[in-house]
Amino acid sequence: MSADLGIISKPVREIADPFLDLVEKTYTASFPEEERRDFSLVRRLLEEDNRFEMYALLRDGIYVGFITGWQFEDFVYVEHFAIEESVRDSGIGAKAMTGFLALRKDPVVLEVEMPTEEMSKRRIRFYERLGFVLDHHVYFQPPYREGEAFLEMRLMMYGELDLGQSFERIKTAIHQNVYKVT
Repeated sequence: MSADLGIISKPVREIADPFLDLVEKTYTASFPEEERRDFSLVRRLLEEDNRFEMYALLRDGIYVGFITGWQFEDFVYVEHFAIEESVRDSGIGAKAMTGFLALRKDPVVLEVEMPTEEMSKRRIRFYERLGFVLDHHVYFQPPYREGEAFLEMRLMMYGELDLGQSFERIKTAIHQNVYKVT
């Protein structure tokens, strides 16, 4: 899958893919433990669940980040998206996500932290500039590990999807399939 603007999204479909180790490093460096699963489980998802997708992001053939997501019946859920720290704030993230969105026929949904501190507000503004809309329903991200707490977050949506009417269905699909909770 190619994206425009000089960023290529290369599908990672096998655990033998050499980009997987680079994705793992970015994944663990970019997300706090409570916002990610153990990477061995990510590897298992690649092998066992064809709804789970991973893309290595390349600029001029060099790895610069990744996107993971889930293709559901009528929407795509972006679970994780990160750009290598050394190239952040260079426009690569916006170019990569714009390319990803352009190749999707279904609406795209993602989770964001509560807009309580500057970094989370900045992240929300980033997605809003790309056309995402912040939903104000109370949403809790289930824990990735047993015994951890749910995290209050918000959903953002891109495309033709009314979260006012679809919020419960979208939340249920994410909770049951991504987090394995009912």
